[in-house]
Amino acid sequence: MKTDRRGLFRWIAGALTAASGAGAGEHALAIHAETGNTRFGSLGIRLRSLRDPLSAFKPYADSKRVGLPPPVEISSTMSLASSVRGYEPTSGFRKDAVSLAALSRLLQLTNGVTGRMAAGERELRLRAAPSAGALYSGEVYVVAERVLGLNPGVYYYAVLEHALVALRSGSFMGRVGAALEAPAGVSSAPAAVLLTNIFRRYRHRYANRGYRFALIDSGHIGENLRLASRSSGFGEMCALRFHDDALNELLGVDGREESVCAVHAIGFPGKVAVAAPRALGELQRVDPAALMPRGGAPDRYHQATKLTPAPTARPKLQPLAPRVRAAPGVVLVKGRTNPRTAVEETIRNRRSASVFHNEPMALADLAFVLEMARGYDSLRRTPGVEIHVVVHRVRDLASGIYRYEPEGPRLGLVRAGNLRLEMESACLGQEKAGEAAAGLAMVARLAESVSRAGERSYRDLLIEAGGMAQRVYLAAEAVGAVARNLAAFLDDEFNALLGLDGRREAVVHLTMLGPGR
Repeated sequence: MKTDRRGLFRWIAGALTAASGAGAGEHALAIHAETGNTRFGSLGIRLRSLRDPLSAFKPYADSKRVGLPPPVEISSTMSLASSVRGYEPTSGFRKDAVSLAALSRLLQLTNGVTGRMAAGERELRLRAAPSAGALYSGEVYVVAERVLGLNPGVYYYAVLEHALVALRSGSFMGRVGAALEAPAGVSSAPAAVLLTNIFRRYRHRYANRGYRFALIDSGHIGENLRLASRSSGFGEMCALRFHDDALNELLGVDGREESVCAVHAIGFPGKVAVAAPRALGELQRVDPAALMPRGGAPDRYHQATKLTPAPTARPKLQPLAPRVRAAPGVVLVKGRTNPRTAVEETIRNRRSASVFHNEPMALADLAFVLEMARGYDSLRRTPGVEIHVVVHRVRDLASGIYRYEPEGPRLGLVRAGNLRLEMESACLGQEKAGEAAAGLAMVARLAESVSRAGERSYRDLLIEAGGMAQRVYLAAEAVGAVARNLAAFLDDEFNALLGLDGRREAVVHLTMLGPGR
């Protein structure tokens, strides 16, 4: 067991805070602070487990495998731009079955192996979604109801084998629907994809910070599934509010070391009557004892924000307050850059940048990336995440910090000037923070989101940030640029650079962008 110099003291402070009884929303805000980086390293305890925390795959050695057909490109040439611009979550599904070949393709594009690369005597398997340190906390499960050539049941997606491991036999889609806050239509879906995280895979290296990375990964993985489903002609529905233990039990995971973080239903879209949301009640009072079991602070938070069936009606959520425009600003033009690159091509070719070139990026290309990332409300899983752009080298755009305003669309100037050195300092001296053409910071409206949607909202904000970052990756690929997540930054310093207080608003993720390879 290894801890940084300040982690133990922060852990003690957190314990005292819990014991004193924090107010509504305080735990969600506290967990953001507890997943921060300091100049002494990540906060919290880095756990060294005897159960091989570095293993990125679950063995299921004695379980039956079902081989999947080799993934093949379909005749659809739907571009990334068309997929994003026309995306709408479906309200229900037809009873039609999907083919095993179609499911095989979706799973590979979700988080499967999309390439191989030699690394000395080893061969690296390149994946469809990025992962901090290539540790891959995220796992993918399938609940199959009507998949041609596949018996109904619960399956684990074995990535390296590109196969399904049979876990349970039978019809379980009704149980998936019953666990959701908004179950209408899901029970008729031919399949559901459940995304989990094994938190210790990140915790052993990144301590508390790993919790952020895990939830952001769920956003990356889920975004691939959403866009690949649309390009395949399927409908998709994503649920973030669900009865946690019901789904954990269905998959046979403990809800602590490994827990369900997002649910996606897929199939041919159909119309269903929209029913009122079920009463899934959030824990209104977090018992301090529930925050103190074995494990890191983020694990305690995840446990304490489970949803359970409740007798009370779900409160109506109020929208976030509209933003006041930043002035002056730069008006952007949608459609000036309109690449025809297909969704599957961007996913299969997406890689994290190894080098950023010292050349400017076209303003039209930046506008396209921003449009894909944040330009359409239909893509939002939850409100409350915005993009601030740190511009180093973009043609026809002065260096500085801008806030992206999608309703314009425009970039509102927040701070002018060359901030390359400040960015590198805030990003722990990583040169890519200053070498890239621009950095896209995902900024969460923390206090307002927690006040609006409760303690659990921090989970949702991280998944939303991950989905936006994945669209940045794919849009960069479409315009011939590259992207790279730089999630290791000094929270206080980076927030100060952007003019944020770190509590009402705070950076939760960062993706650098520009020409490179």
